[in-house]
Amino acid sequence: MIPKLHPKGSSFRGAATYLLHDKGASTAERVAWTETLNLATDDPHVAWRVMAATALDASRLKQQAGIKATGRKSHDHVLHLTLSWHPDESAGVDREEMRRAALGALRALKAEDRQVMLVAHTDEPQAHVHLLINRVSPHDGRVLPSSYEKQGLSRWAEAYERERGQIYCENRVLNNAARDRGEFVRGQGSKPRHIHELESDVANDNRPDFRQVAQEQRRKDTALSRRQRDQRSRHRREWRQLEQDNKTRRKEIRDQARLEIAAGRSAVRREFRQLWQERLHERQSAAAVFEKNEQRLVGRIANAWAATDLKRILAGEDRLKTLSDVFNLWSQEGARRAHLDEQQRTRDEALAARQLAREREVERLRGFERDKQLASLRKSVVRQREQLAERQQNEEQQLRKAWSERRQERQAAFDQVRTRVNDPRKAPEQDRTDPSGRQTLTPTKAHEQAIKSHDERMKARAAQRRREQERGDRTR
Repeated sequence: MIPKLHPKGSSFRGAATYLLHDKGASTAERVAWTETLNLATDDPHVAWRVMAATALDASRLKQQAGIKATGRKSHDHVLHLTLSWHPDESAGVDREEMRRAALGALRALKAEDRQVMLVAHTDEPQAHVHLLINRVSPHDGRVLPSSYEKQGLSRWAEAYERERGQIYCENRVLNNAARDRGEFVRGQGSKPRHIHELESDVANDNRPDFRQVAQEQRRKDTALSRRQRDQRSRHRREWRQLEQDNKTRRKEIRDQARLEIAAGRSAVRREFRQLWQERLHERQSAAAVFEKNEQRLVGRIANAWAATDLKRILAGEDRLKTLSDVFNLWSQEGARRAHLDEQQRTRDEALAARQLAREREVERLRGFERDKQLASLRKSVVRQREQLAERQQNEEQQLRKAWSERRQERQAAFDQVRTRVNDPRKAPEQDRTDPSGRQTLTPTKAHEQAIKSHDERMKARAAQRRREQERGDRTR
């Protein structure tokens, strides 16, 4: 049993299109059967659409379940798992056994409640089934965690083989035992299919020339892969640096604007400080005159007359209340004093309103300048992003070209080995040089034995053709 977790993705459509059709074709001859789990439909073309809709609705599902929308956000909602049996046991693996194994793998991933589509294929010599899993829970919208998923599948696969009575992968047993001892074990990375098929086509452990060519091609692949990883890492750093510079510049503009606005307010307040001092003298003078007038009848009459609102009397509005207020002013000192305080407060508020208007004008003008600088910065960042994207696309295109040339070079190197495998005598002397030019591949005893075996096979075929020709002549 080999459980293989494919890289997580975000397109249910793309994954379903690959699983439900033949490779590179619109037919579906390799699909043996399909089945769904935790879905209300058995139609696979409807099932993946329901899974996609569930993933898109994750936020609402969380809200309904009372779960806070916190933590890291991930859009890789598609989990693709392949379960493959050993070719020696494939004959005894039916649909029911595949389904039982799929349920066990889902338990190992803690994904029993997730929406799943099973797709069995018949295009390989070994029995295998694919699991298309929606990582988003249809109950609460939470995403299936990916911690220790490979270790969990490894232990489940070992237990599954023990249950069936035979261990096919001893390395897995050794790795799990090492993990039990607290050792860190990392599984070997999967080899791309096209490289695996290319090497398998000409693989011969008795041929040192093949091993040397394979090692050299792997070394070149590793170097180009390292270049690709470094380039991608650099691209990510460049984008982060661009965003950080943009963020820093925005903060500088806003901070500078706040400082200038604060300085402008201080200048306005210093300017109005003289006016406030004058208002203080006016208030004190008015209070002194009022107190002096209150000492004499004529003065009290003057205070009352100053407080009387003739316009209100002449307007005749609410005559009874107006007359009552006028009577209070003429008869009560407290009413006259309250009117004086109200008059002084009104003048203070008018001056405060003038000061506030000036401060807001300063803030508005500096804010306008700040917004202008931010708009200019946004345009500059857009240009920088476009330039960075264009440059990185050119670099990615050059890397794709390098990979294309690398594939052609790899194919040519293995074609030479294939030629020597089919007829060792056809290998020219210059072909016996390592592609790197560092080491000459000289014929070995195994190589000479291969040539001898090839000659013997050719002689045997020639003798067989002569015997068949003689029997045909006797028949006629």
